[in-house]
Amino acid sequence: MLTRELFYTWIAIGLGISALIPGIETRCKRTANGKRYRLTIALLADDNNSNVTQQEGILMKNVVLTGEVGKCFLSPHYLKLKVHDSLGMDKKGWTWIKNGMEQASLSQGTRPGTRPNLIIGPFYTNLAMMLEREGIAYLVTDYKGFDWIDMSRVEDRVKWKTIVEIRPPAQEQNLAVVDLFSVNEWDSAVMVMPGQPRDNQECQDLASQLLNKQVSLIPYSVEARSDNAEAMIKEILRNARLSRQRHIIVCSPRDERDKLIEKVLKEAKLFDMLSKSKQYFIFVDPSSYLQPFAGANQMYRFGLFSARCQLLAFRYIRPSYDGTMQSAMEAASIDAARVTTLGLNRYITDQQETTNSFSDARFIKALKSVSLENGKTGIIHFNATGQREGYTLDLYKHGGEDMYERIAEWSFNGTSPDYRLNQTGIVNDPRKKPQIGIFPELVKVVVVIEDPFVMTKSISMERENREEFEGFTIDLLNHLQSALNFRYEIYVSPNNQYGAIWDGMVGEVKSGNATLAMGAISITSQREAAIDFSLGVLSTGVNILVSMPADHYTIFQFLKPFSLELWMAILGSSVVVSLVYFVLDYTRSEKKFTLKETLWFSVGTLLKRGTDFSPRPISQRVLTAGFGFFVLITVATYTANMAAFLTTKNLGKTITSFESLSENDDISCGTVRNSATMNFLSMGTKPVFKRLWEKIQESDGLVSNSSEGRERVARGNYAFIFDYLINAYSEGADCDIKAVASPILIQEHGIGMAEGAPFKTSINIELLKLKENGVLQGLKKKWWDDKRKCNIDVGNKKKSNVQFGVSHTAGVFILGAFGISCGVAFFLFKKFYLIAKPASRNTDEEDEKEKKQLCNASPGSVSRSSKHSIPTPV
Repeated sequence: MLTRELFYTWIAIGLGISALIPGIETRCKRTANGKRYRLTIALLADDNNSNVTQQEGILMKNVVLTGEVGKCFLSPHYLKLKVHDSLGMDKKGWTWIKNGMEQASLSQGTRPGTRPNLIIGPFYTNLAMMLEREGIAYLVTDYKGFDWIDMSRVEDRVKWKTIVEIRPPAQEQNLAVVDLFSVNEWDSAVMVMPGQPRDNQECQDLASQLLNKQVSLIPYSVEARSDNAEAMIKEILRNARLSRQRHIIVCSPRDERDKLIEKVLKEAKLFDMLSKSKQYFIFVDPSSYLQPFAGANQMYRFGLFSARCQLLAFRYIRPSYDGTMQSAMEAASIDAARVTTLGLNRYITDQQETTNSFSDARFIKALKSVSLENGKTGIIHFNATGQREGYTLDLYKHGGEDMYERIAEWSFNGTSPDYRLNQTGIVNDPRKKPQIGIFPELVKVVVVIEDPFVMTKSISMERENREEFEGFTIDLLNHLQSALNFRYEIYVSPNNQYGAIWDGMVGEVKSGNATLAMGAISITSQREAAIDFSLGVLSTGVNILVSMPADHYTIFQFLKPFSLELWMAILGSSVVVSLVYFVLDYTRSEKKFTLKETLWFSVGTLLKRGTDFSPRPISQRVLTAGFGFFVLITVATYTANMAAFLTTKNLGKTITSFESLSENDDISCGTVRNSATMNFLSMGTKPVFKRLWEKIQESDGLVSNSSEGRERVARGNYAFIFDYLINAYSEGADCDIKAVASPILIQEHGIGMAEGAPFKTSINIELLKLKENGVLQGLKKKWWDDKRKCNIDVGNKKKSNVQFGVSHTAGVFILGAFGISCGVAFFLFKKFYLIAKPASRNTDEEDEKEKKQLCNASPGSVSRSSKHSIPTPV
């Protein structure tokens, strides 16, 4: 019994200690030992290793493990598997492939016995067989291998358990072309395709499907990379024109390499076939890249803007007007990375038990459950066997005035061509023609609620979603929408955060959930590495928001115009002048400037009261003139300063700079969590910023958004370091707070978008127009200057008048009361002092004084004596 209690005690102590270990929160809660799973990703490469470097870079950039996934998985280890040199794919069986994979793993630093958790690359049958046996996930990015093909995925109809396919099946894309022929009742066509059987398997499947639908097809094979390719194409087009064949199918599965579509267009232009309105060219490129139609430069190069023929192609990658579209390999690699990331997230989310072993079967299941609405290759969903489903193909025109006009939409779901191919309800605004290939049909804009950029307003629920918001960003978005003609939908970023790589607004754009990220999002190097940004919309910086200090009044505020030293100098000067008067008058027989009279004369002059007599000697008059001038200047100066001091509030000490904030230990500070400002302070190299970051950590100063920071500032003893524009708006809206310090970290607010976004140039041009026309400046005035409720800035703002109160002049009343009290006190003292003297003694002294005056025969004395002795007649 004692042993069991001791055992439980040690467990409790162990749990308590583990709670105090700093790194315990970073441990994986899904494993029994708390350690992270090892993750090995193998990339298939061709002989010359030309693709794997770029593909590895894409994966390393887009496979980012954060949150709980980052705690449970180590950073992926990438292997390079050359299909011929390492695996012997074209000569060996799947047993040799397995051994070759193990040898390549050991040679690239993988621990013995470690096998890949995921293989990414094109489809190889022998490799699929080996991975099926080993239970390893196989993320297929193309239907067939690089150069050598044993059997492409087009011909292979096996339901593999470990395969997850990124590309839409080529057979289904071919079915879209067949449905186009069926719906329009086209019964004949000419097909041009590559000559090598290993390059035209998709084309052979298309030809087979067309023949099954009773389409009379004339197929031609062309060695696209041979010297006589142009001559062969000329002969094919000459025959088509002579036979009046209106429908020409150009099938080029590897057109990025063969350039078959480009060669056909050049020869068709020579035959004047591009000017025939009833001539149809149907292009089939399973990669949906269609290099000759990638951008306006290519269109002008081939003269396609003036083409009157119908240049049609089904695409799952939206065409780009400015030519910035990514290659098919790059798009598939990005989607593979995103599927891998989401699959790992799903793996951890669905894991209920705690185990130290990684389950390949559950990982394959997690990959198949991934759903991505805005992938680079379209909507991504998988069925139980790992094949793409739920995607749509759009039929576009690629020439003439209707360039990039979407004329139909095809979906695999349906039992008939009319149901699968929708040629009705496709709305195209003529004003949008140049932009149809640039913007999605619905532009999703992610924002952060931040005054005054984006603010919510109370409206009826019957209105559209975008009308629920207002602010600078909403007005800017409306201007862009009006100029570029697109429809948009606004939604708030998760947790209302800006984000850095995979979180907040940046994460929404990077994951494809949002088309644009707009608001007070600063352009930083970290964000620029994750997504693209437009030109700067507004310039901003970082400053400090603090609470207004309380007003401080003193009852002796009337003494403030002069310093204590000056008051002492004035008093000393008066005393010195009094002494000089006394000395100058001391030798005279008729002394008027006694010590008492001299002091009273100086005080009277200083208070501009005047005296009962004036000095008569020249020396005293010169001294009086000089002292009077001194008093005049002193009083005038005091009056001027007094007016300023009484009409200006005396504010307590406050923060004025980042240096003063770092040195003030009585006030805490903070900023928004996971913001660009936080990253700047946390990585600051200057001592002042290091100290500020330490203060933020010590005082738990990080807040979730600027509204929370503003509230903490209003409560006092807190300084909020954040965006200058946001702080300026807060200062004008709340009179109890103010923005201080010169802005630092000067940056630009921009519009975030996915890397390589085709509409980036168009947005930049419109932003420049808005700046040149003064629209942006007008919007800034509307949402900052016109919304200001408080005039608290010193300089350009007018000061409000201060009404006098008792607090301004209380000291004067106290001083006056002090004078009255002293006068009454002296009077009472003298009165009671005289009463206390003996009456007889007073009478004897007066009689003696009168006798002396009579003896001296002084006229003045006689006069005074007569007043006492001779009564005044009535």
